[in-house]
Amino acid sequence: MIKLKPITISALLLSTLAAKAQQNASFQVYRTYHTATTLLNNGQYVAAAEQFRQIEATRLKTLHQPQFESEVTLLQENSAYYEALCALELGNDDAESLFLRFIKEHPENPLTKLAYFQIGKSYSKQGKYEDALRWFNKIQAGELSGKEYTEYKFRKGYAYFILNDYKNAQMLFSEVKDRQSAFTEDATYYYAYIAYLNKDYHIALVNFEKLKNSKKYENSYPYYITAVYFLDKRYDDVLNYAIPILNSTHQQHETEMLRIIGASYFAKSDYSNAVKYYSRFQDEDNGKTQNTQDSYQIGYAYYKTGNKQRATRELEKLVDRNDVYSQNGNYTLGKIFLTLNNKQGARNAFFVASKLDFDKQLQEDALYEYAKLSYELNYNPQALEATRTYLRNYPRSGRTNEVKTLLGEVLLNSKNYKEAVEILEPIASSSTNAAEAYQKVTYYRGLEFYNERAFENAIGIFLRSLQHPRDEKFVALTTYWLAEAMYEVRKYGESVDKFEEFLSMPKAKQSGLYNYANYGLGYAAFGAEQYRKAATYFEHFLDGEPKDKNTTNDAIARLGDSYFVLKNYGSALNYYNRIISGQSQGQDYALFQRGMIQGLQGSPSAKISTLNDVLTRYPNSDFADDAAFEIAYTYFLTNNDAQGKSGLQSMVQKYPRSSYIPRALVTIGLIDYNNNQDDEAVNSFKQVVQNYPSTDEAKQALKQIEKIYTDKGDAQTFISYATTTPIGNYSAAEQESIMATAANNLYLKGDWNGTLGAVNAYYDKAGSKAIYDKQMRFLRAQSLVNLNRPDEAVQDYNIILNDWTSAYTEKSLISMAKLYITQKKYNEAVVFLKRLETNSEYKADYNFAVNNLLLCYAQMEMPDDVIHYVQLIRENEKASDEDKFKTGLYAGYAYLQKADTTTAVKEFNYTVNSTKTISAAEAKYNIARIEYLKGNYAASQKTCFDLKNKLSNYDYWVAKTFILLADDYVGLKDTFQAKATLQSIIDYYKGDDDILPTAREKLQRLTGSGTTKTTSNEPNKQDN
Repeated sequence: MIKLKPITISALLLSTLAAKAQQNASFQVYRTYHTATTLLNNGQYVAAAEQFRQIEATRLKTLHQPQFESEVTLLQENSAYYEALCALELGNDDAESLFLRFIKEHPENPLTKLAYFQIGKSYSKQGKYEDALRWFNKIQAGELSGKEYTEYKFRKGYAYFILNDYKNAQMLFSEVKDRQSAFTEDATYYYAYIAYLNKDYHIALVNFEKLKNSKKYENSYPYYITAVYFLDKRYDDVLNYAIPILNSTHQQHETEMLRIIGASYFAKSDYSNAVKYYSRFQDEDNGKTQNTQDSYQIGYAYYKTGNKQRATRELEKLVDRNDVYSQNGNYTLGKIFLTLNNKQGARNAFFVASKLDFDKQLQEDALYEYAKLSYELNYNPQALEATRTYLRNYPRSGRTNEVKTLLGEVLLNSKNYKEAVEILEPIASSSTNAAEAYQKVTYYRGLEFYNERAFENAIGIFLRSLQHPRDEKFVALTTYWLAEAMYEVRKYGESVDKFEEFLSMPKAKQSGLYNYANYGLGYAAFGAEQYRKAATYFEHFLDGEPKDKNTTNDAIARLGDSYFVLKNYGSALNYYNRIISGQSQGQDYALFQRGMIQGLQGSPSAKISTLNDVLTRYPNSDFADDAAFEIAYTYFLTNNDAQGKSGLQSMVQKYPRSSYIPRALVTIGLIDYNNNQDDEAVNSFKQVVQNYPSTDEAKQALKQIEKIYTDKGDAQTFISYATTTPIGNYSAAEQESIMATAANNLYLKGDWNGTLGAVNAYYDKAGSKAIYDKQMRFLRAQSLVNLNRPDEAVQDYNIILNDWTSAYTEKSLISMAKLYITQKKYNEAVVFLKRLETNSEYKADYNFAVNNLLLCYAQMEMPDDVIHYVQLIRENEKASDEDKFKTGLYAGYAYLQKADTTTAVKEFNYTVNSTKTISAAEAKYNIARIEYLKGNYAASQKTCFDLKNKLSNYDYWVAKTFILLADDYVGLKDTFQAKATLQSIIDYYKGDDDILPTAREKLQRLTGSGTTKTTSNEPNKQDN
C-alpha cells in the first residue's frame, strides 16, 4: 500500500478556520478531507472513498470569502483523484474510468500526472504491459517524485522486459538497481538477467552476486551465476559454487544446474562424475529439455566409462537430428558399434555422420569409416561411391593413399581390375596394404588380358604384379599364368624358367595347377628345343594328378615327339605305339610318326608300308597329305626318281590345298634337275614362285632357277625373269648383292681366278659407288696374294685401310702384316701390327697383333721391345696359355742379347716347365747351349739327353740337340762319341733344312782335325 500525506494546504486551512471562523460551513469540508486522507493512509479504502465522494458532492458558496471557495474546489478535485486511487487499491473495475474522468475534468491539476502513473501501474499489475506502457509514456519520470519516481521506472522497465524490449528495460533497471527502494532487488535481478541474455557475462555475474543475501531470489540467481561460470569456462568455479548450493537448497532451476554440473565434469573429462550428475539431470528433466548436446555428452560419457549399452541408447537419440552434436554422436556411436562388433550398425552411424558438415574433419573421418565398412560388409556399389567421393572431396588428405588402396580393393571385389590398377599403381610402393591390393588386381587384370588373348599385355601386367610379392599364393598363380602367356607369344625359354619357378614354390601344390604346370613346362621346353626336359615334364604330368583323357593322350604324343627329336626312336615308338594300341585319339598321327621313325632307322620300305597304312586306314586324316608326300619323297631319297616323281604328281592332284604342294613341286623340280631335265625343272620351280610366292619354297625355287641360269652363264635371262615375279623384283642394290655373293662363293671355293673375274665384273656393274666395295676389294686382294701377286694386292688393302668404319679394316691389317712377315719385312709388318694393336675391336685381333709384334721385334733383335710385349701377353686375360708359355722363349733370346744369361735361363725354364710343345724343345736346347758355352759340358750333355727323352717328337730340335751333344763330347775329349753322334744324324735325319749340312760339316771337321774343339751351331730363331 502506498501511504499518502495530506497536502499542506489542508493544515493551513484548518488552522486559519480555527482561528477566524470556527463555525464557518467550509470547516466541515476540510474536516472531512482530513479524515479521508487519514483513512486512505491507513488502508481503509472503502471508508476513505466514501469521504472523498462526500467532499466531491459538497455545494458550498462563500460570497464574501472567494479564496476559501477556491481552496474547497481544489479539495474536491483532489478528492476525485483519491476516490479513483481508492478504487484502484480495491481493484474496482471503475478505477480506470474514475482516473480518466479526473484527467479529463481536471487536466491542470497537479495530480493529473500522478493519475497517468496510477493508471499505468494498474495495467502493470494486471499484466497488461502494452497498456501500461501507453500510460507510462504520457508522463516523464521527472514529473514524479519520491517512491512514485522509482516505482514508475521499475514498472516501466518491467513492461519493456516482458515485451522483450531488453534495451529500454535494462536502461530503466540500471537507474533503479543502485538506489535503495522496494524495487532494488527486482531491478538488480532483471538487469543481471538481461546482461546474461546479451552475453555480457561479467556484468551479469557482478549483479547476480549482489543478490547473494536475497531471500526472494535465493532459489533462482545461483543458476545464472553457475551458468556464467560455465559459459566463461570456469568449470572448477561451477563445481565449487553450484554443488554446495544444490546440496543445501532447493533451486528453481535445479534441473538446469545439474545439466551444467554434468557438462562441467564432461569438459574436464571427468566422465564418471559427468555421468553421475547427468543421471540426476535426466531423472528430474524426464526428457522435457534434454537437447542434442546433452544426448551427445551423456552418451559419450557413458561410452568413456565403459557403459556401452547406455551410451548407445543415448546416442541413438541423435540419429535423425541435424546439428554438430548429432554428427559427433553418430560418429561416436559408430565407434561403439565397432567395439561391439556390430559393423552394420557402425556403418549406418558413420553414414549419418558423413552426411553432416558441421565438423568438416569429422565428416571426412566418418566418410572414410563408412567406406571401409561398406567394403568389409560387401556393399561394393556403396563402397565404390564412398571411396570415390572421398578422393574427390579430400584430394590432399593424409589418407589419400590408404583410400586409394581401399578403392582398389573395392574395385577388385567389383572385378573392375582395369580401374583398380590405375588407382593403385602410383601408390603400390607406399604401404603394405596398397602393395597387397596391387598384387591381386594386377594378377586378375593379367588374367583378363590372357582370356582376351592379349598375351603381351598380360605378360607386362603379370610382371608388375610380381614386383610386389606380398601374398605367396598370388605370387605362385601369377608366375604360372605368366609362364602360360610367355608360351603363347613363343618366348619358350622364359616360359620354361617361369614354369620351373612356379613348380619350386611351396604354394604351387595348393593352387590346383601344379600338374598342369608339368604339362605346360613340357610344351614350353619343346618349343625352346629343350627336348629332354620336355620329355621329363611330360612324364611328370602323366605320373601326376589331376589330368584328363585328352591331355593324357596329348602328353603321350608329345613325349613321343620329344624322344623323336632327341633321336631316341625306341622310346618315341613306345609312346606312339601306346596311342595306337590304346586306340586313343591321334592314332593317325602316331602311325604317321611310326613310319617316319622307320625311315630314320634306315627302313624306307617299312616307312612306305606304314605310311600307306595311314592312307588306307585314315583316308580323311589331317595327315593323309603328309603321308602321301613322305611316301613319294622317300622314293626320291632312295633314288627311285620315277616313283618319287609319280607319287608327288599324284599327291599334288589329290591334295591341291595341302601345305606340301610347294615342297612337292620343288622336289619334282630337283628330280628333273638331277636328271639334267633343266627345262622341266624350271617349269616346276616357276609354278612354285608364281603360285606360292610367300613360301620359303618359292625362295628356294627362285634360287634354283638362278642357279640353273647362272650355271649356263645366262645371268641376264634370270634377272629379266626374276623382275617379273612377285619375289624377284630385285633393286640395283639387290642385284649388286647377288653379284657380290657370287664372288664370295667363288672365293670360299678357292677359285682365285674366278673370284678375280667376279669381283671385276661386280665393279663393272656397280661402278664407283659400290655398296660392297670393301668386301670386294678384300676378296680381290686375298685372291691376288693366293695367286702370288702380292704387290697388286697392296693397293686394295690400302684403300680398305683408309676407312676405319669397315668390317674389313682389321682383316686387312692382319693380311698386310702376314704379307710382310712372310716376306721377312718385319719393319713394314710392325707398322700394321701397331695400328691393329691400338685400334682393334676384337680380342682375337689384338692377340694376333701383340703376338706377332713379339715375333717381329725378336726377328729384328730389339730385346727391350721383345720384353715389353712378353709382359703384355702375360698380362692379357684373353691370351691363350700356349701364347703365354711361349713368351719365355722370346724373353730368353732377348736376355741373351742383353748378355743376361741368368735371366735368359730363367725365362727358358719358364717355357720348359709350362708346356710340352716345340717351344719347350727349343727352350731346352737353348739352356743346353748356354751350359755348353759356359764350358759345363757334362751339364749340357745331361740337358741334351733330357730333351731327347722328354721331347722326342720334335725331330728338328732333337737333331739340333744331337749336334750340340757332339760338341759336348768334343769338349769332354770323346771324339769317338762325337763322330758317332754326328754320323747317326746323317744316317737317319730326313729333314730338308740346315741339320744335315751342319752335321756333315762338323763330322768332316772332326775327321780332318782330330779332337779339335768345335763351335756349337747357332740356334735358329723362332719364326712361327
